[in-house]
Amino acid sequence: MSDSVRAFLSIDIEDKDLLSRINRVQSKLDQDAAKMKLISQENVHFTLKFFGDTEPVRLDEIEESLKDLSFQPFRIRLEGVGVFPALRRPRIIWIGVSNNAERFKKLKKKIDDRIRKLGYKPERREYTPHATIARVRHVKNKRNIVSCIDSLSEVTIGEMIIDSVRMKKSTLTSSGPIYDTLWEVESSRENR
Repeated sequence: MSDSVRAFLSIDIEDKDLLSRINRVQSKLDQDAAKMKLISQENVHFTLKFFGDTEPVRLDEIEESLKDLSFQPFRIRLEGVGVFPALRRPRIIWIGVSNNAERFKKLKKKIDDRIRKLGYKPERREYTPHATIARVRHVKNKRNIVSCIDSLSEVTIGEMIIDSVRMKKSTLTSSGPIYDTLWEVESSRENR
């Protein structure tokens, strides 16, 4: 039996007010237009890298490579609802970042550069900072889901400070995944 864990690097959204606003946006999603699974408040986050099933020794190597990761805390604004892969074929519904997206991408690149040395290749597509709020199973009414997403495209959730990156363990259960923090890398101490 393997001791591997399903793991990913994330930036968590912990502010209860922001999570409540995200929940209000989720309630505006047209569930008659598409069969979807809403992401529970405690699981909404920004994924930086999904590793999948990972052996403990590999998690230790990743932690070692990131332990001295240096970045200054920065503020982002959660704003705008979008979809992947395309508006007419939504599979993932997300909240985006409207300011400091470039700093967010630089942090992601810095992480990718470090873990590349361990054999983890970066994604081919350009990274778009986003927090998934729903997964679409089946579109029932394309026109209505497009209209719904369009109506939320400029919604503002609020601001948060990015000051840490966490390695999370995902345990799949029948009622949805449970995420636990394995370790954390905090931003540089000055200006905190």
